[in-house]
Amino acid sequence: MDRMTTCLNCGNTFEGEYCPHCGQKADTKRLKLLELLRNSIGPFVGGDSKFLRTCRGLLVRPGHMVREYLQGKRAPYYNPLQLYIFLLTIYAILTYTLNTGDIFLGDITNSDRKTGIDSGYAIVDYIFNRIDELNDNKLYGSILLASFAAPCFWKLLRKSKVVRLDSRQLPLNITEQFYALMYHSCTSMIISIVIIPLSLIKCISEFLVVAHAVCNISYLVVLYRQLYGIRWRKSIPICLIGMALTTIVLSAVTVFIALIAILIQLVTEGL
Repeated sequence: MDRMTTCLNCGNTFEGEYCPHCGQKADTKRLKLLELLRNSIGPFVGGDSKFLRTCRGLLVRPGHMVREYLQGKRAPYYNPLQLYIFLLTIYAILTYTLNTGDIFLGDITNSDRKTGIDSGYAIVDYIFNRIDELNDNKLYGSILLASFAAPCFWKLLRKSKVVRLDSRQLPLNITEQFYALMYHSCTSMIISIVIIPLSLIKCISEFLVVAHAVCNISYLVVLYRQLYGIRWRKSIPICLIGMALTTIVLSAVTVFIALIAILIQLVTEGL
């Protein structure tokens, strides 16, 4: 017989390992250094952890893993936004520990960066600088780019269907497209982490940037090929067109924001 335990969270008295009222573990101990280390690194080192399983799935069979998650098989895998934050933290720690610079991670705290339109930059230079900063900065760029790309890929693939667990064939909605693209951003981050040690070799830094871009495009093609079960001749042009449409939409939004900023500036100066 299990001994009676009083839950330290809700005060319920029960038998067993978990409180039936709130779900907290019965064996809740005082916080110590060992517990801190276990909670901090536990999700990353366990052989059966969701973290390793999700990363392995993204590298080995990205489309199949993403389809399983979108179909409702959520327990074995990390949510893409949570996973992205974990990977970004690991990447930032490794980057600054090894002092490899910001080849893939943009600097958003540099106060010397020229962000104003009246800094002498032409409007075209201003627009392209903002887009470059967005592409280079993984802290917010990937989430924003996925937000712009999701409607583009949804439009291109609105007639293509994915088989659900209940055997129904339905197209992905915009939110599901966003999740798929965020998983691709996680794959990109994993690749960045893997090649961090190589970035210490200065003579191949430019090659790493090109290799990283090629891997990104390749994994995106593989993801959509496996996700929809389509052939290479269809997945390759869809991904290239989707990327082009995303760039066009992002440029249009940037132009609109820049024009609004110019208008506000002119009105302010006029007053």
